[in-house]
Amino acid sequence: MIQQRSRLLEDAAFRGIIWAFTGMIFSFLFVLLGEYIRDIVPNLLRIWIATIGASVLTALLYSSMRLTVVIANFVFIALMMYVLKKPDGATLEPLILIGSGLGALLGALYGWQDKQSHICRADGKIVAGFIAGILAAIPVLLLYFVIGEIDYPWSAMMITPLAIFIYVSSAYWFVNLCHTLLSPIFDGLLVGCGMGGITALIFVSMAGSFSPEALGLEYHQEFVQRIYHMLGPIVSGSAAVCFLVGVLRSIFHVRWYDL
Repeated sequence: MIQQRSRLLEDAAFRGIIWAFTGMIFSFLFVLLGEYIRDIVPNLLRIWIATIGASVLTALLYSSMRLTVVIANFVFIALMMYVLKKPDGATLEPLILIGSGLGALLGALYGWQDKQSHICRADGKIVAGFIAGILAAIPVLLLYFVIGEIDYPWSAMMITPLAIFIYVSSAYWFVNLCHTLLSPIFDGLLVGCGMGGITALIFVSMAGSFSPEALGLEYHQEFVQRIYHMLGPIVSGSAAVCFLVGVLRSIFHVRWYDL
């Protein structure tokens, strides 16, 4: 009896940590994308785009952790070399293009070399992430119309667990349905492009926080400052909510899916 309770506690804690970590990734991407398009689109559309983008990119990240690590290392090195050769500071768009392009190349090579990896399931996961993003933003957008504007951190903390829940609940079905839509090479290309772009955004936020002069435009420096002012409460709050969801899924014995 004691051993059974111990196993239940371990499973609950493990699931909670996994969900919290995923929530941190999702909310981080949500903030990055939302702030990047802040002055381009209206607020409601910004939330929807950020939710869909964060859902798709989080799904891409989990398409192949091995490929994600490889791309992150190569892209970080390439971007660092690029910034060092720019004494006047680098701008955001070229960094994203370099990261996405290099990531796409590495991803395509990975898909061509290893056709048996989970990378071949990326197309189904992309579809699941896209649907999850669309659906997860709807309740928050409805609240906007009912009670007025909601603070961005609260929006993120509501959207993050909901998007992950919808994705986890539907990804298995979409993977089985859509995993043959694209060849492994194109799956790898998509994953690599997305991961390269994410890595570039992370690189920009890190470089801008440690050395603001590394970014050439004042707008990009302000972009980094806004991100760092928002990240703490949003990421920690989203992680806490997702941890509780993970624990509850363990308590109710919701099955794991090998995606």
